Amino acid sequence: MDPGHAFGGVTAARLWGLPLPDPWHAAERLVIARPHGATRGSARGTRHIAYAPDLLEVGALDGLRILGPAATTLTLARWMPHEPLVHVVDALLTGSDRYPDLRLPSRPHADRGSLESFLARCRGHNGVPALRRALADARCGVDSRWESITRRAIVRAGLPEPEIHPVVRLADGRERRPDLGFTSLRIAVEFEGDGHRERRRWVSDLQRYADFEEVDWIVVRATSVDVTGAATPLIRRLTAAIARRA
Repeated sequence: MDPGHAFGGVTAARLWGLPLPDPWHAAERLVIARPHGATRGSARGTRHIAYAPDLLEVGALDGLRILGPAATTLTLARWMPHEPLVHVVDALLTGSDRYPDLRLPSRPHADRGSLESFLARCRGHNGVPALRRALADARCGVDSRWESITRRAIVRAGLPEPEIHPVVRLADGRERRPDLGFTSLRIAVEFEGDGHRERRRWVSDLQRYADFEEVDWIVVRATSVDVTGAATPLIRRLTAAIARRA
């Protein structure tokens, strides 16, 4: 790449491990970010976007020049729909060391204040309004993209917004933290990914759910099938659990 060029957009997001809605495929073009006014490259398999070098940080990862995580997210915001963009911002804000595949320089990589300051500096640039809207809907502390998807599905259905990892105190004094929950209603929402099918994890989950139920918490379980699209299965179960509490 020419001097000043760096990976950006989807390519940078994949290198940073930020959550994207679609898996990588061999035909996906590399996204090259070039400074405004620089010569556009024409190499096969690449797509070029422009960036303002005085505003967007360029760093290195594994010896590759790459836009920083916040700058990468701003280039995604130029085209990415709102909900996937919220998931990306959730990943920037999380301090969880359980979030899979993230390769950010720190966790949390940013807080709400630093991102708001970044957006203020970039005012007038493409993607800023979309990223500002995504930041308003983003929350701190998720462990995975699927937790973001589940939380947003509940909110979009018009139900109360769940807490992220609320504390559930067990009878013996120990604490458990479900993925999502409603402390006032004593309802826990647990997302079960493919890793939950491993035997040791499955046995642990059964004990975890029993612990919740012993202190009168209702457990609403969900998989990826339950939370995609309109998330009808999840919303139906959660609505029934809320009605039981009422």
